[in-house]
Amino acid sequence: MNLLTRYWQSLSPALQRYYFASVWPCVAFMAFVALHEWAADRQPGLDLPWRICAALSPLLALAWLFATYLRFLRDCDELERRLELGALAWAAGIALHAGMAAMFLLNAGLADWAGQRVAAWLCMLLLFSYALIRGWLHRRYA
Repeated sequence: MNLLTRYWQSLSPALQRYYFASVWPCVAFMAFVALHEWAADRQPGLDLPWRICAALSPLLALAWLFATYLRFLRDCDELERRLELGALAWAAGIALHAGMAAMFLLNAGLADWAGQRVAAWLCMLLLFSYALIRGWLHRRYA
Protein backbone atom coordinates (compact mmCIF):
# COMPACT_ATOMS: atom_id res chain seq x y z
CA MET A 1 0.00 0.00 0.00
CA ASN A 2 2.91 2.31 0.68
CA LEU A 3 4.05 2.01 -2.94
CA LEU A 4 0.59 2.94 -4.21
CA THR A 5 0.43 5.92 -1.86
CA ARG A 6 3.84 7.15 -2.97
CA TYR A 7 2.85 6.76 -6.61
CA TRP A 8 -0.38 8.73 -6.08
CA GLN A 9 1.46 11.51 -4.26
CA SER A 10 4.04 11.71 -7.05
CA LEU A 11 1.34 12.56 -9.59
CA SER A 12 0.65 16.16 -10.53
CA PRO A 13 -2.58 17.67 -9.20
CA ALA A 14 -3.91 17.86 -12.77
CA LEU A 15 -3.28 14.15 -13.29
CA GLN A 16 -4.89 13.27 -9.95
CA ARG A 17 -8.00 15.28 -10.92
CA TYR A 18 -8.03 13.57 -14.33
CA TYR A 19 -7.88 10.10 -12.77
CA PHE A 20 -10.77 10.97 -10.46
CA ALA A 21 -12.78 12.55 -13.27
CA SER A 22 -12.23 9.57 -15.61
CA VAL A 23 -13.75 6.98 -13.26
CA TRP A 24 -17.38 7.61 -14.27
CA PRO A 25 -16.72 7.71 -18.03
CA CYS A 26 -14.85 4.40 -17.70
CA VAL A 27 -17.72 2.85 -15.72
CA ALA A 28 -20.18 4.11 -18.33
CA PHE A 29 -17.99 2.68 -21.10
CA MET A 30 -17.98 -0.77 -19.49
CA ALA A 31 -21.76 -0.62 -19.03
CA PHE A 32 -22.27 0.37 -22.66
CA VAL A 33 -19.93 -2.40 -23.83
CA ALA A 34 -22.01 -4.88 -21.81
CA LEU A 35 -25.18 -3.45 -23.41
CA HIS A 36 -23.58 -3.82 -26.83
CA GLU A 37 -22.60 -7.44 -26.16
CA TRP A 38 -26.09 -8.21 -24.83
CA ALA A 39 -27.76 -6.70 -27.89
CA ALA A 40 -25.34 -8.22 -30.41
CA ASP A 41 -25.14 -11.74 -29.00
CA ARG A 42 -28.29 -12.43 -27.03
CA GLN A 43 -30.94 -10.41 -28.84
CA PRO A 44 -30.82 -11.35 -32.55
CA GLY A 45 -34.44 -10.24 -33.06
CA LEU A 46 -33.87 -6.72 -31.76
CA ASP A 47 -35.01 -3.99 -34.14
CA LEU A 48 -32.29 -2.38 -36.26
CA PRO A 49 -32.45 1.11 -34.69
CA TRP A 50 -31.98 -0.39 -31.21
CA ARG A 51 -29.10 -2.56 -32.43
CA ILE A 52 -27.42 0.52 -33.92
CA CYS A 53 -27.90 2.45 -30.66
CA ALA A 54 -26.46 -0.42 -28.64
CA ALA A 55 -23.53 -0.82 -31.05
CA LEU A 56 -22.58 2.87 -30.94
CA SER A 57 -23.40 3.62 -27.30
CA PRO A 58 -19.82 2.98 -26.06
CA LEU A 59 -18.76 5.95 -28.19
CA LEU A 60 -20.75 8.25 -25.89
CA ALA A 61 -18.61 7.25 -22.94
CA LEU A 62 -15.44 7.54 -25.02
CA ALA A 63 -16.45 11.07 -26.04
CA TRP A 64 -17.01 11.89 -22.36
CA LEU A 65 -13.59 10.47 -21.51
CA PHE A 66 -12.02 12.43 -24.38
CA ALA A 67 -13.58 15.66 -23.10
CA THR A 68 -12.17 14.85 -19.66
CA TYR A 69 -8.74 14.30 -21.21
CA LEU A 70 -8.91 17.62 -23.05
CA ARG A 71 -9.77 19.33 -19.75
CA PHE A 72 -6.74 17.58 -18.23
CA LEU A 73 -4.51 18.91 -21.03
CA ARG A 74 -5.71 22.46 -20.31
CA ASP A 75 -4.91 21.99 -16.60
CA CYS A 76 -1.39 20.64 -17.21
CA ASP A 77 1.75 22.66 -16.90
CA GLU A 78 3.83 23.18 -20.02
CA LEU A 79 6.16 20.20 -19.53
CA GLU A 80 3.38 17.74 -18.73
CA ARG A 81 1.36 18.91 -21.73
CA ARG A 82 4.42 18.49 -23.95
CA LEU A 83 4.96 14.94 -22.68
CA GLU A 84 1.29 14.03 -23.18
CA LEU A 85 1.17 15.42 -26.70
CA GLY A 86 4.44 13.71 -27.56
CA ALA A 87 3.08 10.38 -26.38
CA LEU A 88 -0.11 10.91 -28.37
CA ALA A 89 1.84 11.78 -31.51
CA TRP A 90 4.13 8.75 -31.20
CA ALA A 91 1.22 6.37 -30.51
CA ALA A 92 -0.79 7.75 -33.42
CA GLY A 93 2.20 7.37 -35.74
CA ILE A 94 2.84 3.80 -34.63
CA ALA A 95 -0.82 2.82 -35.05
CA LEU A 96 -1.01 4.58 -38.43
CA HIS A 97 2.04 2.73 -39.74
CA ALA A 98 0.76 -0.60 -38.42
CA GLY A 99 -2.64 0.03 -40.01
CA MET A 100 -1.10 0.90 -43.34
CA ALA A 101 1.14 -2.18 -43.19
CA ALA A 102 -1.87 -4.38 -42.42
CA MET A 103 -3.84 -2.81 -45.26
CA PHE A 104 -1.03 -3.35 -47.78
CA LEU A 105 -0.41 -6.93 -46.62
CA LEU A 106 -4.12 -7.73 -46.87
CA ASN A 107 -4.42 -6.05 -50.27
CA ALA A 108 -1.43 -7.99 -51.64
CA GLY A 109 -2.93 -11.26 -50.45
CA LEU A 110 0.02 -11.90 -48.13
CA ALA A 111 -2.15 -12.03 -45.02
CA ASP A 112 -5.57 -13.50 -44.35
CA TRP A 113 -6.76 -11.65 -41.25
CA ALA A 114 -10.32 -10.90 -40.29
CA GLY A 115 -11.12 -7.19 -40.36
CA GLN A 116 -12.54 -7.30 -36.83
CA ARG A 117 -9.27 -8.69 -35.46
CA VAL A 118 -7.19 -6.13 -37.34
CA ALA A 119 -9.30 -3.30 -35.92
CA ALA A 120 -9.07 -4.72 -32.40
CA TRP A 121 -5.28 -5.17 -32.63
CA LEU A 122 -4.83 -1.65 -33.96
CA CYS A 123 -6.86 -0.20 -31.08
CA MET A 124 -4.84 -2.20 -28.57
CA LEU A 125 -1.58 -1.15 -30.26
CA LEU A 126 -2.64 2.50 -30.03
CA LEU A 127 -3.49 2.23 -26.33
CA PHE A 128 -0.43 0.21 -25.30
CA SER A 129 2.03 2.25 -27.34
CA TYR A 130 0.60 5.45 -25.81
CA ALA A 131 0.93 4.02 -22.30
CA LEU A 132 4.49 2.77 -22.83
CA ILE A 133 5.73 5.94 -24.52
CA ARG A 134 4.00 8.14 -21.94
CA GLY A 135 5.64 6.21 -19.13
CA TRP A 136 9.03 6.41 -20.81
CA LEU A 137 8.71 10.16 -21.44
CA HIS A 138 7.64 10.83 -17.86
CA ARG A 139 10.63 8.88 -16.51
CA ARG A 140 12.97 10.62 -18.89
CA TYR A 141 11.88 14.23 -18.36
CA ALA A 142 9.87 14.47 -15.17
